[in-house]
Amino acid sequence: MNNEPTEEKTIVLDYDLYSLPTTQHKAGLAGLLLMIESMRMRKMTPLPDVVKCTASSARISFTLESMQTLFNDLFDASWGEIEVKNQRKDKNKNPIESKRIVEKEIELKDGKKKIEKRYIYDQIQPAGKFLSSFYPDGDGLWLKLWRDMIWSTLRGRPKQRLVFQERADGKSSSESDKWWSKITKAQTATKKGKLTTENIASTVFVGAQDENAERVPFQGEVEQNFLLFFWPIAGLVFAPQRVKMEGELEDAGYVLVIPEPSDLTGLIQELVGKTGKTRGLLQSLETEASRYRPYRPKAALIYIPAEGGLEYLYHLTRERVAKKEIQYGLSAVEIFHLEKRGNNIRTLTAERILPDKHVLEDYDTIREHCHNPLYKGQRIKNLLAGNPWYDGMESLFAHYPWEFFVWAGSDTPRRFPFFGYDSNRRFRDVESELKDKGGKSMSEKDQDDFLARRVYRLIERYVNQSTEEKSGKKYEDFKSNKDDKGRIIYPKEYREARERVCSNAFLAIRGRNEKDFVEYFTGTICSVPQWLPEDEYIAVSQALMTEPEKVKVFSMLALSAKSYLAGSSDENGGKS
Repeated sequence: MNNEPTEEKTIVLDYDLYSLPTTQHKAGLAGLLLMIESMRMRKMTPLPDVVKCTASSARISFTLESMQTLFNDLFDASWGEIEVKNQRKDKNKNPIESKRIVEKEIELKDGKKKIEKRYIYDQIQPAGKFLSSFYPDGDGLWLKLWRDMIWSTLRGRPKQRLVFQERADGKSSSESDKWWSKITKAQTATKKGKLTTENIASTVFVGAQDENAERVPFQGEVEQNFLLFFWPIAGLVFAPQRVKMEGELEDAGYVLVIPEPSDLTGLIQELVGKTGKTRGLLQSLETEASRYRPYRPKAALIYIPAEGGLEYLYHLTRERVAKKEIQYGLSAVEIFHLEKRGNNIRTLTAERILPDKHVLEDYDTIREHCHNPLYKGQRIKNLLAGNPWYDGMESLFAHYPWEFFVWAGSDTPRRFPFFGYDSNRRFRDVESELKDKGGKSMSEKDQDDFLARRVYRLIERYVNQSTEEKSGKKYEDFKSNKDDKGRIIYPKEYREARERVCSNAFLAIRGRNEKDFVEYFTGTICSVPQWLPEDEYIAVSQALMTEPEKVKVFSMLALSAKSYLAGSSDENGGKS
């Protein structure tokens, strides 16, 4: 990297993409270019001059005035009010008096409502206008999510927010003079053959610390550290949700997705589109609010950190994937799951995902068809690990209450889609995929899918016949009885019997080891007349001997799928 001042009042920074040490530095270069473009769109002056920008390099010229414009915009902020549930306390745990107290009506899980107090405080709010110029909802939910992330993670302590307070108080950012001096001194030292480094702050680099466990300082070159202010502009923030045992979802910190550019100009076009021709990722973000998290965009809610990375890649590359193109403007994305616990910011996950065309094609299917957080999360884990689609499902069945997986009326969580919907959709997809293959040679995946289909059919037959026996109602007798929307009207007795049959079988299978499961399956599931062809029945029998755990997980998935009856209910009640 050759960084030399060309004039007394001008600093020129030359960056080579492939000489930058980390993804955050590379994303920072892309973010700096995006920010300058945003400032140009907003007709701000004076601006840094992008002298040259290629796929792998950039030359940017600064005056002290243009650097001041840059930092003023970066840290622009204003004072506003924030509403919190609990009264704030100082470092000695004494209550801090609020501006005022308001009462708010809160809806409870059972549908009832109650009145709760909310405390109003003054708080600095980052402006983030460089992002609002790209986001489709401007100063909306995506920008709120970004602001909340900044305040909860990178700038989680009051001392770290002083750079924003300067701007909120109407002052120019002092960071401009600091960095002008730092870079000028570093470039003077470079001319003398000396390398200037400094510590990297955790406010600009995820995972930074003054010293590591071996007491090695965390440092970088001054000109490179300058870029670390700007990577959040090229990245994206997601809001991970955690599934609680009570069947509720809770916020679980923030997931930061940071792109590693392989083509600077290409990535920037993919992020903001081509002028007057296409819209980029940032402009195409879905802005609909979540039903249960009205302060968050529905599209920002994810259930495992890796989903955020796949969402970023999906939006950035979906047109290229559809056209079977393999060239992208980035080589990978890095994913960091951060959560504030007490006074500390914890990095819970750090992952890296490459933009693999086949993975993105499969993710497109998962994204469209999977909606239950547990099911979807496990499918994504399996996709990235290269495991079969059903892998790990039994661990979910063992960890969470059975009502999460078998329809149990009001006891089944309602805050997210039912697990059985997704399971049933997968079995239907398996049936369709196998039909399309016909008699072609089968891969190991096809063998698994054939077994899944056979087990599903056995479970379906067992559930249908057992339900009729326990309810005293025959499906043939009421299948033509439909409501004005064309939905079958299921008698209450039939629905309740269905739930009992499925829950009893699910719990019986979940609590059995391999040998006991085989005995239960052959003695109970196969006790009703089955209409499987002989060769398929034999194949299931062989699988029970050689792969009982696989048959077990397919059985539990099938029971989940068959436990819910779509449609309407009769006059005696029941869920629709």
